[in-house]
Amino acid sequence: GRGLELKCPFTSRDFMKFRLGGFEAIKSAYMAQVQFSMWVTGKDAWYFANYDPRMKREGIHHVVVERDDKYMSDFNEMVPEFISKMDESLAEIGFTFGEQWK
Repeated sequence: GRGLELKCPFTSRDFMKFRLGGFEAIKSAYMAQVQFSMWVTGKDAWYFANYDPRMKREGIHHVVVERDDKYMSDFNEMVPEFISKMDESLAEIGFTFGEQWK
């Protein structure tokens, strides 16, 4: 299976930019979000779609984003570092992870 990231752009200009540019038009922040979703779920591919109800004839457009090994490697390194820093920050204010929501 694959996951899905669905965006509903504020303007039709953004939809058209994606529709005409496809994969290359995906914002870097969205690409990182999609890749992180694959890292979390273990999926090898993810649908990235834009929906614009103003574009009556073709209001939705999607591309398939494949898992990128460079992103996966970066997440393998960065996520444990983030968790460690978060644990340190929570400890400074007298919490352990999860207690802040109790």
